[in-house]
Amino acid sequence: MTTLRECLNDAGFDWERGVIIYHDVGPDRDAPGWANAVTREKIDSTHPILDERFITGYGAPEMPRFFARDEARIYHPAQHDGSTWVVVTDIDPECYLGEDSQTPYPGG
Repeated sequence: MTTLRECLNDAGFDWERGVIIYHDVGPDRDAPGWANAVTREKIDSTHPILDERFITGYGAPEMPRFFARDEARIYHPAQHDGSTWVVVTDIDPECYLGEDSQTPYPGG
């Protein structure tokens, strides 16, 4: 199990300069990846959804619905058969010209 905060930390999200948009799906929170948003809001680092634990493995996509951006990247969930992870996309396209760089290719 993990939290959205842990996922964003692992992805290198800049909490000082970043913005997070969260879509709450209400009572369908057991599978946010398959549910429609009930409310939408800009949240900060103190929002409780960031610390709610969820399973990233196969089954229902449990990662909260979010979109985030900091000075260098955008962040959002991806899923395959319910397994979820955070996709990180560099804003500057020049970052993808390096020999070892790969363009994002989320989903499955």
